[in-house]
Amino acid sequence: MTRAQPSSPTEHPSALLLLHVGSMDARLIGLSIERHWTRSVRLVETLEEAQVVLIDCDRPGIEAALDQLAGHPRIGIVYYAFHPKDHALRFQPRPVLGKPLNLEALPATLNQARVDAAHMIAAAPPRPMAPALAVSSPVAYPRAPAPLGHSLMTDDERDLCGGMDDIPTTPGSSLPDKLFFNPDDYLIGRLQQALALASASGRPHLISGLPRLIGIEPRPVPVCITAFRENQLRPLAMTQLPESTGRIVSTPIIGEADSQPVHRAAEDFLWNAAAWAARGRLPAGSDPYQPVRLRAWPNFTYAFASPHAMRIAALWTRMHASPVEIATRLGIPHRYVFSVYSAASFAGLLDTTAKHENAPVAPFPPAPSDKPARGSVLSRILRKLRDAV
Repeated sequence: MTRAQPSSPTEHPSALLLLHVGSMDARLIGLSIERHWTRSVRLVETLEEAQVVLIDCDRPGIEAALDQLAGHPRIGIVYYAFHPKDHALRFQPRPVLGKPLNLEALPATLNQARVDAAHMIAAAPPRPMAPALAVSSPVAYPRAPAPLGHSLMTDDERDLCGGMDDIPTTPGSSLPDKLFFNPDDYLIGRLQQALALASASGRPHLISGLPRLIGIEPRPVPVCITAFRENQLRPLAMTQLPESTGRIVSTPIIGEADSQPVHRAAEDFLWNAAAWAARGRLPAGSDPYQPVRLRAWPNFTYAFASPHAMRIAALWTRMHASPVEIATRLGIPHRYVFSVYSAASFAGLLDTTAKHENAPVAPFPPAPSDKPARGSVLSRILRKLRDAV
């Protein structure tokens, strides 16, 4: 795959200001510019320098961002939102992209917005459409309370778990494509491949072509070794990687000069990478109505805990249930359960074996004999207490 370039070649890269975006999106875009877009996009810090700006329609405070643009009619504007159709009329003719952003195509979109704005001489800045005056005040009916968590989203929660609406509680209608993501497009796909090759061969494997070290050491419990810090790893895991990046290679030893690599259990490392890539979505091919169960508690000391993750784990380790059913029982948005499902599926903690509906489920089931697995923290404590009696 070739690197994305602007649709019209330009002598200088587009000067981009991240006017109104979340901190996580800013890291993703900054990483992409550093790695792939140096010839097509450069970040600037002021409107006076900017040729195009990026605005997240879902973040509060967008009115203030629009006010800042009032005196800069020649600046191109690109909006993005979880539901772009809801904002298309409000901000036309400016483009409104969908979330998550397609980072491969974004430079071309930014350049096109820059070119379009250059031809809009003294054009009025886009402003929200004023609501029509009602002839009479409508009768206000009481609303049913929203599921817990819908109105309590911080910027990081929105960036990490998305803002997708719940799907129907029963199967039947077709599910939206944006509900699913292809793991092969992200770091988690490379990690899954490296773990499989390392486990099969018994030799360490590296993911080449990345700015820092990531490798798998196949010990009795596989270990991931990396020189990335978490604030660098998270945006990398959330970014779609070009096909040419991340080739899996075998190596006799994992090491990197002038670095102090961190060792993490592969279970925890893959859990995090999958949760960050998913952003509240499901791996392609998943069935949100299929009953499954968590084999054991995740190690939340090192594993990313999305909103309600502990409540989800507490229920899902005790029963077979579909992701939709878990969300319904807990009264929380589906996207939070989908995040845990995606993470658990790559961490090897998801039990997809069908069970009889009335069969009791042990709270802490033994791990399969052909795959060494770490029991939950609580199960290990209980075993020590039992053996001490």
